[in-house]
Amino acid sequence: MSIKYLPIDEIIEKNEKIQKLEDQGLIITPNNLDNYLKQFKGIKSKKPSKEFWQGKRVLITGIAGFVGSHLTERLLELGVKVYGCELKGYSDYNIKHIKEKISIQEVDLKDINSTVSIVKNIEPHYIFHLAASSSVSNSFAEPSRALYNNLTSTINLFESARAHHSDLEGLQVACSSEQYGLVNIDELPISEDLKINPFRPRSIYGITKITTEHIAILYNNAYGVPSYITRAFNHEGPRRGLQYVTSVIHRQILRIMENKQKNLIIGNPNAIRDFTHVFDTIRAYLLVCEKGKRSEPYNICSGRGINIANYIAICKNLYNLNAPVLIDPNKMRPSEVPIIIGDNQKITKETGWIPIYPITKIIEDGINYLKEHSDLVID
Repeated sequence: MSIKYLPIDEIIEKNEKIQKLEDQGLIITPNNLDNYLKQFKGIKSKKPSKEFWQGKRVLITGIAGFVGSHLTERLLELGVKVYGCELKGYSDYNIKHIKEKISIQEVDLKDINSTVSIVKNIEPHYIFHLAASSSVSNSFAEPSRALYNNLTSTINLFESARAHHSDLEGLQVACSSEQYGLVNIDELPISEDLKINPFRPRSIYGITKITTEHIAILYNNAYGVPSYITRAFNHEGPRRGLQYVTSVIHRQILRIMENKQKNLIIGNPNAIRDFTHVFDTIRAYLLVCEKGKRSEPYNICSGRGINIANYIAICKNLYNLNAPVLIDPNKMRPSEVPIIIGDNQKITKETGWIPIYPITKIIEDGINYLKEHSDLVID
């Protein structure tokens, strides 16, 4: 059966409340892009301290993933001895250029004995827990698998840290804006305060991240495992998995530029997301461990939202494209988070972190990466 695509104009929604957010400067559009970009000129953020990190032993779960690979590169620059764990048969695509500089073991974090063994042998000063079934779409397709993978691995890691944490200075858990889920427009921007912004998750993935956070708080308070909690909003850039919306768009933009396809096809164009560059996100992870408070959550976000339709429009403008945008109804999620815009005042006040890379940097870095890795663009 052939798919009936819909023109984007038939799906785009108009909303007076969204317009008010745009008037307040919380929404990025092609019309206000120039003013938005001016705010990034000369902007500076607190940097991680080489003196703090140099010589430390750091264990990263999910080291070969999108974020893990970028975090590894930064830690190596800071003089850290980096260890990683991945599932047997993992792809080293993202880390093959630095693989000789790090130590990786194939470990299934769902196996308690293997997890205890790696923590005991390394005796890390810091652990960054990035391994997870992280795709929201996949969590709809395989909910039981997402629950089991994410929660069992987290419990096992904290149990291992509880038994062997004499040298441990911090265990960071990578939580998510998906925990907030269904947010009313008048509740924006989203703060960490659950009295103001309660959790209303709209996916199994979001539920697993709420539980992950509570596990971190419990082990910090009950057993003294030094836990740091980050709630990262959408983080994007080079090496982003091909199934994620920015990579779906970037890949098609590049194919259109190369005359390999005519139309750009997506799912929901009205979803509003708060995109942060992955370089900003990993800097936030490091600063939270340096300066943040244990078992306190920190939003990592840009503080501005953009809908997918306008993200595409900016992409097309940057590359002088005029390709039609079509909607595939089959790509619509059964339970969508309509709008997410975060408040980053807490992390800024306590660590000095602010995002320094604009939306155009995310686009350009994502597309340039695909240009350099043409094997990822081929159908």
